[in-house]
Amino acid sequence: MINGDGLNMLHHERLGKLLPTAAMVGVLAMLAACSPGPSTSDEAAEPPAGSGGQPAGADPVSGQHPLLAAALEMDPQVRAVVGRLTEACLRDAGLDRFPAQLPAGLPGPAVAPPQQSPTLAEATANGYGIRAAETAGQADAEAGATTERFTWPSPAEERRYQEALTGAADGETLTDDAGNPTLGGCVGEARSVVYGEVAAPPSPVTVIDEAARAGYGADPTVTSATAAWSDCLQQEGQPQLLDPADARRFAQYFHYPVGERPGGRVPEGGPWPAEVAREKEIELAVADAGCADRTGLREAQRLAWEKALDAAVDRHDAELSGYRDAMAAALRQGQQALAG
Repeated sequence: MINGDGLNMLHHERLGKLLPTAAMVGVLAMLAACSPGPSTSDEAAEPPAGSGGQPAGADPVSGQHPLLAAALEMDPQVRAVVGRLTEACLRDAGLDRFPAQLPAGLPGPAVAPPQQSPTLAEATANGYGIRAAETAGQADAEAGATTERFTWPSPAEERRYQEALTGAADGETLTDDAGNPTLGGCVGEARSVVYGEVAAPPSPVTVIDEAARAGYGADPTVTSATAAWSDCLQQEGQPQLLDPADARRFAQYFHYPVGERPGGRVPEGGPWPAEVAREKEIELAVADAGCADRTGLREAQRLAWEKALDAAVDRHDAELSGYRDAMAAALRQGQQALAG
């Protein structure tokens, strides 16, 4: 199966060489469908606005597990090597146009801890940081913007490029002998060099994340503390919300139009003008933070998550060790190919 490393790590040289294509969209869709994705939990599906809210004392990447951290660190390194080999192959084919680095729609495996309430200081100063995060994103985009014009390739150039890149000039899906989606061309060649006969070693990280999240959700201490937090929030004049992640999602609707949100509450009458929305956001965040302090929810979350993740990693230790070793071998093979 394909995890998207070849395309995801290609370097862009200048906006003048950017090659947006309809065919690329099809490639991305296939890559996404075949990628071992991150957690589908609410916490992972809707990243936190602003900087607050991570569990105190927990590493948001590895959960403080050296073996898990080592396995997670291998993925971007291997993707980078596949990308460099792909680019070298394209140059050998006489092509000097490369796609810009693709958006983070093809992430590697991840383990995300449960979202926590902001601290009282964070909440008082900036609420959940919803508008601050948006402003920061706009500033980053403006800093990377350029007025340089770019040229669109001719249809013939595009077909040549796609065929060299993926082996499919018209964006069709290629399959292997087992009928699984695959890629040929320079991406396929690079992946063969790195991974050998197998497409990529299967990752147990998503299974570990799901097991840890299930164990965490069943922890009676967290259940009790979360219920107390929710009751406290209502006593502060706020709506009944499920947990801190639910509160952050609810606050988004102070600022933005209501869309589809199955099973979740949305504020009546929103969205509001920016200043009003910000006041409501800060009010909710302050109540959220205060209730987390009074109920001990943060500590309950931290201890329950560490316990659940310990158990999940121990249960899948052999698979995780095998994945780490396989990715380390793939990285060595790719680096040797680049050096040669």
